[in-house]
Order: sequence, then structure tokens, then C-alpha cells
Amino acid sequence: MNLVLITSIISPPNKPLSYTRTRSVFNTEERFNDTKKTIESIKAKIPNYYIAIVECSKLSIEQEKYFKSNSNYFVNFYNKKNIRDNVYSKYKAIGESTQTINIIKSILENVKDIDFKNFIKISGRYWLSNKFDFSIFDNDKIVVKQINKNKQNILTALYKIPFKYIIELKIFFINEQNVYKRGIGFEVSFSKFPTKYKDITIYLDKINLQGQVSIDGNMYDG
Repeated sequence: MNLVLITSIISPPNKPLSYTRTRSVFNTEERFNDTKKTIESIKAKIPNYYIAIVECSKLSIEQEKYFKSNSNYFVNFYNKKNIRDNVYSKYKAIGESTQTINIIKSILENVKDIDFKNFIKISGRYWLSNKFDFSIFDNDKIVVKQINKNKQNILTALYKIPFKYIIELKIFFINEQNVYKRGIGFEVSFSKFPTKYKDITIYLDKINLQGQVSIDGNMYDG
């Protein structure tokens, strides 16, 4: 099975990020509809998927029902203030890493007897393009996209690691919290993880992910 994690905030707070005053130019309904595309693209392009969604928003009954019906594992941390405060931090890296740390912990504690081969993370509101080829993920390697051919700047919206390294990934994010509080970019920080395993890492120049960037609405295709 391929564990595919979607990190999502359908209703982000009206608070600036460290690098922009605008957290999202899209309203809640637009973000919800885009995340539906995320889910649909996973089901269409990743075989043997096990979809986990981690949310941190006050959802409507309809939204929560949809996510539960279209995933194998769903957790909303909105009512856990310590987690919500981190997710709503001005530092994007603290928010996303907090979601990832806590959903990994939850899955390891509650999902039993499933033989996961890969862990694939995709940010909600982005989707796998028509050019996406799962065969590049179907191996025992770490697969990441380097931004502008720079191995010290790695895309965090889509990456894959062998599931056997998932605890190491959780520990890595925990250990990087003080780095994030200094305002270091998540993509720069995350680059240290595949560097630790450079002998099994595949660096791509294009990973075939699409979506509109939250802070300005520009189309990403890379």
C-alpha cells in the first residue's frame, strides 16, 4: 500500500505569514474544491493508495463528511489548541511540520496490520498533473524535486520516502522546530533530510504537480 498524506487547511486564519501579509487569496469554498482535485488525482494516478487527510479548520458538516468518505484516515486537529496555534503560526514550516508530526504519530498508533511501502506527501489544493508518472515513485528510494536545480532547496508540496523512514522523518521535523522559529524556509530546512540519505535519493527537476499558489493565485506547474 502507498500511504498518501494530504496536509490541508480549508479555512486558514486571517493572519499574515512571515514572508507575506496574504495567507490565501482563495475563500473556503475554493480551497475545498481544489482539495477535492487533490483527492481525485491521487485516486486516478497512484495505485494501491491509502489516503490520510490531516486538517486544522472548523469544517462544515458537508466538508467533514466528504473528507471522511473520500479518505481512509481523517484527523482534524482544530480543537487541539496547542496544535492549532502551531498550524496558525506565522511560520509556514512550523504549521506544516506540526501537522505532519501529529498525523504520523496518530497513524502509527492507530493503523495496524497494513503493509505500507511508500509514504507520499502532497499539499492540499495541489494535484498530480496529466504528466505524472507513478513509476518514478515505485521504488525503495527517496524522491524529491529540487527547486531550480538546487539540492539545498527542495519542494515540500510533493515528495516520497520509503515508509520505513517515517519515524526518522517525524524526528527530523521535531528537531527542526527551533530552526523554523528563526524563519528559515521550509524548503531549505527540508533539504537536509534527503541529504542524510543521499545514496538513496532521486532528485528530480520536474515532479509533475500543479495548483494555484495560495498567497498570490499564480499557477504552479513543476
